[in-house]
Amino acid sequence: MKIFIVGSGKLATAILSDLVLPNCEIVKWENKTIDSVEKSILIHAGSGRQLQECVEFCHNTKSVFIELSTGLETENLNPDFPLIICPNTSLLLLKTMNMIKENGIQFKDYQVSITESHQSSKSSVPGTAISFAQSLILPAGKINSVREKEFQLNNLRIPQEYLDKHAYHKIVIQDGLDEVVIETKILGHTSYIKGVRKIIEAILNNQLDNRRYSVLELIKQEVV
Repeated sequence: MKIFIVGSGKLATAILSDLVLPNCEIVKWENKTIDSVEKSILIHAGSGRQLQECVEFCHNTKSVFIELSTGLETENLNPDFPLIICPNTSLLLLKTMNMIKENGIQFKDYQVSITESHQSSKSSVPGTAISFAQSLILPAGKINSVREKEFQLNNLRIPQEYLDKHAYHKIVIQDGLDEVVIETKILGHTSYIKGVRKIIEAILNNQLDNRRYSVLELIKQEVV
């Protein structure tokens, strides 16, 4: 099966160069691809510039669309093909997100803060942090976003070599002098690619309906 990678950023480039699956051909998406009639898997990790043609391709071929970008119209799309929304693909982080989603309501009466940090060039919506906030009933506007390299290096202890490819999240839940801290740190793209591979394996081994899925739904069902 062909797996098309859409996007030219660091994550898309890493997936294109490092993703390996048996009996699958990993191909960079080109405009001419839209003429293909072969059912495939499409991984969108772009800015959205090519989004419409990707949606049209999946509509015509009933290909599976894996959305890695955040803040795009796919998050509200009601498709006639399988669409998986993935604010993150690190399996460890996804399982943490699912745990908090399932139990977040229990902390509604406590003081909650969320800090997220990514590379300074990131301008898209911080999807993982927003997912955490929704689960903990915290307005997205209260998320503290960090993009300053000096603060990341000295305060968050992000290694110098990963300042341009990291994802950091810190959740603090307080009740007076009591405090629970959940901290996650992803360095590089290795865990993302591993997660993408697991998601693709789940697609190949299961019959997905023609609808929108959250990747957390697949995590909860232990499909991924």
